[in-house]
Amino acid sequence: MTQAPEDAILASWAVNAAPWIALLQGSGIASRQTTNPAIINAISRYQPDSVLDVGCGEGWLCRALAAKESTPPPVITGVDAIPALVENAQAQHSDGTYLCSDYTQLPNALSGQTFAVIVCNFSLFGEDSVAQLLATLIQHLRADGTLLIQTLHPLMACNGDYRSGWRTGSWAGCSDAFHDAPPWYFRTLSDWLALLQQQGLRVHMEEPLDPQTHTPLSVIFHAHRP
Repeated sequence: MTQAPEDAILASWAVNAAPWIALLQGSGIASRQTTNPAIINAISRYQPDSVLDVGCGEGWLCRALAAKESTPPPVITGVDAIPALVENAQAQHSDGTYLCSDYTQLPNALSGQTFAVIVCNFSLFGEDSVAQLLATLIQHLRADGTLLIQTLHPLMACNGDYRSGWRTGSWAGCSDAFHDAPPWYFRTLSDWLALLQQQGLRVHMEEPLDPQTHTPLSVIFHAHRP
């Protein structure tokens, strides 16, 4: 029986958690020299006292935010569905708060909590699951809070087919330690904006550029309640 794409995403990340951790520890993704500072700066712009990192992986963003000098420092929570990634994040940042939960269980994991900034940094790969997740996250966003989403720029990631839909994943450029690349749901810019606006959010965006080619490496959506 063919595995549903949403399930295949989680299965792939579970299998590839160890090589992913090794890749990030070795600074193995060149584009992140631009996109990492971009999301940190986007978060810092709002001077939040609390941050939720959804799909935190091995926790690099939580650690980077915790290391920034701010008074008082923000309370940072990371959550991810892959146990091996959460365990690694906690091991590297013993003072941090990390939760292991898939998107469907987030209402229980976050019960009663709200955040000044909620960030999804290259962590939204699905179709229906993403729409459901956004509805959940809004319930945990303060009235004056900000939802930040950084994802691959659709114009650069479309591979000549600029239509929303499921795409076959690839670990191209990564080591042979990676297997079974996860599928992912491609969205056009207009479909990303529509998805956020359907949740009743006001949205503006920024487009971090490759410093050499001056083409967009990613897009960061800033979403707010009306």
